[in-house]
Amino acid sequence: GEDTTAPRKIDGTVQLTVVPNLMRALGYYPSESEVGDMMVELQQEAAEKGLPPPTAVDFERFIALYVNHRPVFGVGKDQLAAAFQALGADPYLGALDCDELLGAITQEGEPMSHSELEECLQALTGVAIANVYDVLPPQVEAKQFAEEILGFEDYAVQSEA
Repeated sequence: GEDTTAPRKIDGTVQLTVVPNLMRALGYYPSESEVGDMMVELQQEAAEKGLPPPTAVDFERFIALYVNHRPVFGVGKDQLAAAFQALGADPYLGALDCDELLGAITQEGEPMSHSELEECLQALTGVAIANVYDVLPPQVEAKQFAEEILGFEDYAVQSEA
């Protein structure tokens, strides 16, 4: 917290700059493109009402953004396996060459830099790494990536126990 005794002015809104982090705190990790879509939506709403672009949203509008933009279902192992297949994984093993996976992550869609990728892998695995090859094998299987890197659990096995 802040070390102050000055009265605070609380107006029940949050600045637009913190909206993506609040969504991430709720388990929805919007891409930069999705964040941009949300901001355009807010700007268009304001323009339709003849108002200047907003700099903050209230609780009700934040909840509406969250509900309308987050995926209904989370990503599971099946979706991850399908993504690996789309990237050219071996159809029998579900394995993808590590360099192909890294190329897709760092060059396609919303590319991540190598340093961003290393930070993410370190946060996900809890292992201090010098480079991505410290945690990724030469051939990466979708199941292995889901369990060892992303930390997905097999809920079907847990419910049977």
